[in-house]
Amino acid sequence: MNGKLAINGGTPVRTTPLPGPYPGATIIGEEEKRAVNEVLERRSPFRYYGPDPAYAVNALEQTVASLIGIEHAVGVTSGTAALIVALRALGVGPGDEVIVPAATFYGCVNAVVACQAVPIFADLDDSVSIFAESVERVITPRTRAVMVVHWRGAAADLQPLLDVGKRRGVAILEDCAQSFGAEYHGRYVGALGDVNIFSFQMNKVISAGEGGMVVTNDPMLHQRAVACQDQGTPRKSDGAEVPPFFGENYRMSELTAAVLLEQVKKLDRLRAHVRHVGEIILESVRDVPGVSVRPLADPNGDTGVSPVLIFETPELCAWARQALAAEGVPIKFPYGGVPVYMHEPIVQKRMWHDGPSPWDSRIYSGEADYGPGLCPRAEELMPRVCEYHLSMDWTEQDARDVADGLRKVMQAVPSDLLAVARVS
Repeated sequence: MNGKLAINGGTPVRTTPLPGPYPGATIIGEEEKRAVNEVLERRSPFRYYGPDPAYAVNALEQTVASLIGIEHAVGVTSGTAALIVALRALGVGPGDEVIVPAATFYGCVNAVVACQAVPIFADLDDSVSIFAESVERVITPRTRAVMVVHWRGAAADLQPLLDVGKRRGVAILEDCAQSFGAEYHGRYVGALGDVNIFSFQMNKVISAGEGGMVVTNDPMLHQRAVACQDQGTPRKSDGAEVPPFFGENYRMSELTAAVLLEQVKKLDRLRAHVRHVGEIILESVRDVPGVSVRPLADPNGDTGVSPVLIFETPELCAWARQALAAEGVPIKFPYGGVPVYMHEPIVQKRMWHDGPSPWDSRIYSGEADYGPGLCPRAEELMPRVCEYHLSMDWTEQDARDVADGLRKVMQAVPSDLLAVARVS
């Protein structure tokens, strides 16, 4: 391998594009086609009735609940819809606060605001996850729930957060949108919180393009979730009595469920593959100065879809990103390197209307302003975080090319950048 960096005129490690992400989508095959065709042949794509329903959504709910190890599951249209349904099942509404991690997709924030509640941001630990001490610092009497995001395919340190929730009387919502199939000390994520969600959108571990699911062990929360996804209308009872209320439509299609029933069957094969190729990437930088592998609460439970690297300084990270792109092995930069609350619509609290917002003093008795300085650790950490997105299309050779590129770049870091890193 030519040691001269491509940004300095050397030969790049790779001249063809890396494979794309979309892990679930890359395992779509004849099985999914047959499953969708069966629904179409029955002419019954609606989950509750039709000329000849297959009840694929029911089957998917039972399959996911059994796999995760939880009593109840409700299929919905998207991961964001799942968050809205879960929060509304908990009774979250005007005047309430929901604690959200400083680094997450803004759909988490949107779901809180859709419930007319106020998002409160908690800082991150080294795993780029919310943690118990940061949650304790921002809990108030208005806190109704804590949204624990299992970020990029791996579990947050969940047990201390569950302990905080129990001690403070606050619900724990596991957002497993990015981490279907991840484990936390022998249990699947989504099995331990009060009410939890999954997403099956295009980027997710398994996918039907869209789709989501709400899971819980609580029969009352289950029935409320069923009503929340179906115009506020309760369906069959499992011992919990829920009166009708105002609601919206977040019902999952039979076509979505048909695809996902086949995707679930391929989960083990997918995880084994991306874990294998991802480990080639991660192993290449272990004990390399200037960069570290993201520490995890349960490394063995990682799905493997996103090897995450943390550079010692923002300056080194920016230089490495440029150098890796020149080598033909570009690395991703999640969320633009900033916490979610620094995105302009959130800073401005911009609603779709000009009337009272969730932050209006006639509705909300607290104070919540967003912008720089809110979560110092997150603001220091996020400009240093990078990742690769893996899928079934990645081969060992692709991973070795990335590993070669990482080693080549990190062995040629300018001395002034490493000196800054050491001082920092």
